[in-house]
Amino acid sequence: MKRNWLCVLIVLLLVGCQNETPATATPPLLPTIAPPTIAPPTATSLAEGLVARLGTPHPSPDCPDRYPWFFDNPAQECATMILNTWAVMQRFEHGLMVWFQEGGRTYVLHDDGSLFKPYQAVSDSGDTAVSSPDPTIIPPPGFYQPELGFARFWQGLAPGSAWIRPQLGWALAPEEGYSALWQCNTAADDTARCYFTGPDDEIISLTRSGTPYWNYWQEAVR
Repeated sequence: MKRNWLCVLIVLLLVGCQNETPATATPPLLPTIAPPTIAPPTATSLAEGLVARLGTPHPSPDCPDRYPWFFDNPAQECATMILNTWAVMQRFEHGLMVWFQEGGRTYVLHDDGSLFKPYQAVSDSGDTAVSSPDPTIIPPPGFYQPELGFARFWQGLAPGSAWIRPQLGWALAPEEGYSALWQCNTAADDTARCYFTGPDDEIISLTRSGTPYWNYWQEAVR
């Protein structure tokens, strides 16, 4: 009789254990980690580090003068000395006009959408006064007409400059003065080219081949 009651007790205990809900372990709380704060990129002027670059000669033994470039030039070119000159640039619908104090050179860079964009150096005798904006020429809203030296070429007052306004169109902003860097390679063939900086650290190359053309070597970074 005692044996029967013991068996019944064991059965009840087993049933109770099967119906019991197992405890669920609570995972530990992890600390909240804020996403990293990434500072926006800042533009680096080409003038920064230029002193160090000037102190490091061009490593190529094929360049006898071994002048360093003012920028990272991946082309296999030997450089001439770097020139620092005051410059003025104005942007147009279809190109640029740039004046350099060194030599008094003015360049008209026409952006015709091609890979080899034409450019031309222009000159003015300077016999007449610097032109002011023509009050009869009224630009559309948001556009400008050039002033001072650029106005003489754009208005067609300088000899042989009547083609400039139709090709460049309206100015997109007033002219901007800045300190430019200018440097050429030593080539004497169709690969002869010069590089100069714009006000936003863009680098523009002027290839002085049989048909001169220009391109952006480096886009604006400021």
